Amino acid sequence: MLKGFLGLIFGFLLIFQAEASVISFYIVETGLPESMGRNRHSMQWEDALMDAFFDAGYIVSNYPMLRLSSKPSEGILEASGFNIFEARDAGIDYMLIAQIDYTSALLPPGGFSFYVFTTNLHEVIYEKHFTGKSSRSERETSEDMKVIIRDLVIFITKL
Repeated sequence: MLKGFLGLIFGFLLIFQAEASVISFYIVETGLPESMGRNRHSMQWEDALMDAFFDAGYIVSNYPMLRLSSKPSEGILEASGFNIFEARDAGIDYMLIAQIDYTSALLPPGGFSFYVFTTNLHEVIYEKHFTGKSSRSERETSEDMKVIIRDLVIFITKL
């Protein structure tokens, strides 16, 4: 009887400890022509973000990539048309918008901006901007991505 009771208590605690936070990603590309197909750099960022957060224990999802002709003059939420209230209703805890700025369809991105929101706050809780480095090898670019993403994972995990 005691073993059954302890098993029930242990199972109950595991259920609450196993609950993971949900994070969703939204990639916003700027400076690329609308008629151009998917950009490999943007896809690499999306895949790397999703993999890192999944490996850190988050439930991950993403929205379809958005392409804007130029950098937005208003806030990223307004420019993207993202509805934080719908995300909250869908069970999303955190929203990460990665703005990838291109100067040419033939060159790697010229800059990156990352914005993190919680769905219970309607403001940016993390914002960081990086300049692209076009003279780097694929391996160096991949290492840079890992460092940036690791910092994002650490920040969100500490919330």
